[in-house]
Amino acid sequence: MRKSIISLALALGLALPAFSDTLTLRPDAPARYTVVKGDTLWGIAGHYLNSPWKWPRLWQMNKNEVKNPHWIYPGDVLVLTYVNGVPKLALLQNNGQDEVKLSPQVRMEDINQAIYSIPAKAIEPFLRRPLVVNAEEFSHSPRLIAGPEQRIAFGPGDRVYANGISETGTWQAYQLGKELIDPDTQENLGFEVNYGGDMVVDKLGSDVQSLRVTSVAGEVQAGDHLIKSPKDLFTSYVPHAADSKLQGKIISIYDGVAGAAQFSNVVINRGSREGVEPGNVFAVFKKAKLIPIETTSGEKKEVLLPGESVGKIFVYRVFDKVSYGLVMESADTTDVGDVVGSPDLE
Repeated sequence: MRKSIISLALALGLALPAFSDTLTLRPDAPARYTVVKGDTLWGIAGHYLNSPWKWPRLWQMNKNEVKNPHWIYPGDVLVLTYVNGVPKLALLQNNGQDEVKLSPQVRMEDINQAIYSIPAKAIEPFLRRPLVVNAEEFSHSPRLIAGPEQRIAFGPGDRVYANGISETGTWQAYQLGKELIDPDTQENLGFEVNYGGDMVVDKLGSDVQSLRVTSVAGEVQAGDHLIKSPKDLFTSYVPHAADSKLQGKIISIYDGVAGAAQFSNVVINRGSREGVEPGNVFAVFKKAKLIPIETTSGEKKEVLLPGESVGKIFVYRVFDKVSYGLVMESADTTDVGDVVGSPDLE
């Protein structure tokens, strides 16, 4: 999991954007905070800031200092101090007696114990699966053709047979899911796929390949398409506001629930081609509108007329045309069709 979720060290390994607004503390911000197991950087920052996604500023890290790792562990004590009137969090060392800046150093501990930026369990499954595929490429992928005793569904330990596999390793079984359509342009943005399980290649043959099913999450059955298991994703999750020009809509909620709540996974109709990147924070607006305008220079574009802000989405995985995000704050349900935009528009 350490390669999937970035903790403070690697999150701060990115260049941070410049900020001009004032960092305002909550009135009940604690002078000291002891890190406990299960904490996240977002959660800790929530004790201090009304906008927890601004936590990199609370540590006052500059570009020169963020090149090396900084880890925070359960049991660490954080102290609130001020530098030139600006609040910052510092780490106490030497039995909590000496205040030190979070300087570039690695503690000699198991890095798996370092706390994460956002809840790891909420997004881990979504980091190890394709999620969105191109329909044409999917149709030409290898397929399961048979299993033991002519059964249709297979379980862990079963030997199964496929056609079209050309390399060894772990493969994942999928069925084609729902089509993702842009609600404004009606463009096909891809298809979600339903994950069935994992299997490992036993033997490669020219026409038939044999595999052993290692795990099942849904159903693994004859006819499933096979996709090579992706390598562990290593993504830097430093939260930063989405660009003010990045505006879109929620087009899907995982598991098809009617409304997304905190820690639900959602899909927005913007991806890498529009400039979305992991770590982008979007605000969710109810009754907002995207309207076409023509600027004084003659440029035609869409602008957002914000409605009521009801939550924040933290983008953790980006595809070409869509992105997956975790609902981190939710004052009301987040629904398909809700507009997303930069939190700076609030």
